[in-house]
Amino acid sequence: MSEVTWLFIGFCWVAWLLYWVAMAFSTKRTVERGGLVGYRIVAILVVIGLIVAGRLLGVSAQSRLWEDSLALGVVSDCIVLAGLAFTVWARVTLGRNWSVEVTFKEDHELIESGPYALARHPIYTGLILMALGTAIAYGRAIGFALFLSLCGGLWWKARQEERIMSSHFPDTYAEYRTRVPAIVPWKAR
Repeated sequence: MSEVTWLFIGFCWVAWLLYWVAMAFSTKRTVERGGLVGYRIVAILVVIGLIVAGRLLGVSAQSRLWEDSLALGVVSDCIVLAGLAFTVWARVTLGRNWSVEVTFKEDHELIESGPYALARHPIYTGLILMALGTAIAYGRAIGFALFLSLCGGLWWKARQEERIMSSHFPDTYAEYRTRVPAIVPWKAR
């Protein structure tokens, strides 16, 4: 990964983290919690499984998948930036209903506008884009193993969120689920 690409991607991740931490102090009071560790366990198991599979196939975690190029750096930067923008747009739209864990907030609202009209879990969409761009730029097998573990953990977390939302908004959420894809916007239904 070129120095400029590394700095840009690192800046995007740090900006995202700082924004998330700053906004964490302006959320509604939690009234119900979902699974706290399930998605973390899934992510860890995916990493372990991929490392074991890599060893069985003779693939080193540090195996280079391709050579760096200017075009690859620009593409990966654009993917990371698009993911960052999508997560921030989703976080702003979600407002005080947001939580780092799977929760239901006091006076929780079902948000269906903005990026939530494109995907039911747009923050995850953006995080997946950011991680994909980072893995492409890094260009090593371990980058994609970590990317897949993030996808597995977010898939599990999305399932937990779907259960909570379905229990609190049974009719509205069921209709929303039929209309809007979970993570991939514009996915054929």
